[in-house]
Amino acid sequence: MRVLIKPGVCLALLSLLAVWGCSKPALYGTTMENQPVVKYLNVPPQEAFRAAKEALLFRGYSIKQEDTANLTLETYWQPTTADSHYVEVFRRKDFGTVGAYFRLYVKVKPRHSGSSVSITNVAKSFISNVKTSEREETEVMDKIADFTRQRDIQVTNIGLQ
Repeated sequence: MRVLIKPGVCLALLSLLAVWGCSKPALYGTTMENQPVVKYLNVPPQEAFRAAKEALLFRGYSIKQEDTANLTLETYWQPTTADSHYVEVFRRKDFGTVGAYFRLYVKVKPRHSGSSVSITNVAKSFISNVKTSEREETEVMDKIADFTRQRDIQVTNIGLQ
């Protein structure tokens, strides 16, 4: 007994097998946590937390998780930009890592009469050792400082009071 298969059916089966076999990921990204950027503010922790949330929203981040009891914030994953992350190659910074994503983790802690704000940049990529340029963290910290500054300031020969 001889079974004949039409060429069109054969081509369709081969195409289906090729698509099914190639649709599996070959590489999986790893998560890399960078050193936190820390700044001390002369405001109560609740005020620093409020300012941190406002700063993240102002900079265009969406907040994934907010814990008001522990004073922590976490953003959703964002694609890296051309100057936000780098890989060290031959002792030089190679910016523009393609296929990398990052999120920010903010923690506010009481410190003496003020607050300690730390921002940790967590990167995920199939490229190993992706490091932050700290540009994103610095810009968020600058906005936090703006949002915690007193409404009526005094400028002296020493600086801002």
